[in-house]
Amino acid sequence: MKGGLGNQLFQYATGRALSLRQQQKGYTPEKIRLDITGYSAHNGIDTMRIYSLSPFNICADIATPTEIRKLKYPYGNISKAWRLFRAKILRRFYTSFHPKIYDFMGDLYLDGFFQTEKYFNDKEIEIRRDLTLKNPLSVQAKKISNEIESISNSISIHIRRGDYVSDAKTSQHHGTCDAEYYNKAIEYMTEKLGSNIHLFVFSDDIEWAKINMRLEYPITYVSSLEIPDYEELILMSECDHNIIANSSFSWWGAWLNENQNKIVVAPKHWVLKGERNFRNIVPSSWIRI
Repeated sequence: MKGGLGNQLFQYATGRALSLRQQQKGYTPEKIRLDITGYSAHNGIDTMRIYSLSPFNICADIATPTEIRKLKYPYGNISKAWRLFRAKILRRFYTSFHPKIYDFMGDLYLDGFFQTEKYFNDKEIEIRRDLTLKNPLSVQAKKISNEIESISNSISIHIRRGDYVSDAKTSQHHGTCDAEYYNKAIEYMTEKLGSNIHLFVFSDDIEWAKINMRLEYPITYVSSLEIPDYEELILMSECDHNIIANSSFSWWGAWLNENQNKIVVAPKHWVLKGERNFRNIVPSSWIRI
């Protein structure tokens, strides 16, 4: 497991779907195991993250050191050297679709980002069930949830800043969605839905959003210290429609939205460099601007 909540959801969904397919073929594995050892120490380079799937009803256990060694390093130091070479020299991480995964049987160790629904869309029902919360929403989140439910044409807007702005390396790779993107996305929504819309704004820099985003429709600013990120994800999914950033976090907020008539707007360019690695990340039914 690596990255923040959105990335972890991609990794879990991919492994879970593979396990379910194997069961259909007659192989009956136990729960998938999650290697979370990468969160025990910071490498000093990437943004510091924590394991974030505990609040969900996932069908997985945390892997033991013995289980990790058995599958990750089956040939001891030779395996360690090969993994290091692939990661640091070849940079072999599958952000795009790698169809050979459908052929795998038996126990194996998955390591990658797997950022496309093609890895798990055939198991959508099970994945959606797994990604419900164990506990009811907090008081503050429930208030927002009730507001969303009471409004027609609710639209979530996710403004991703954080390390996309503060970290030079991350900024040069991802870039950020500017005000023009959000204005065009809202314009598209009003063309389809009319002007009677209500915007629910989510951001890791909500104060910046309040000051810099000139949004001329009824607005509720959602993000606060009282609402954890996993509850924000659920609140996004409860909106009728979604405007996402180039972020796996809001990607999942939109994907988990069960509105059969939802409109999802995503940025045309997901990253500034290596766009071909992300050519499958946005589902074909979503609108790219």
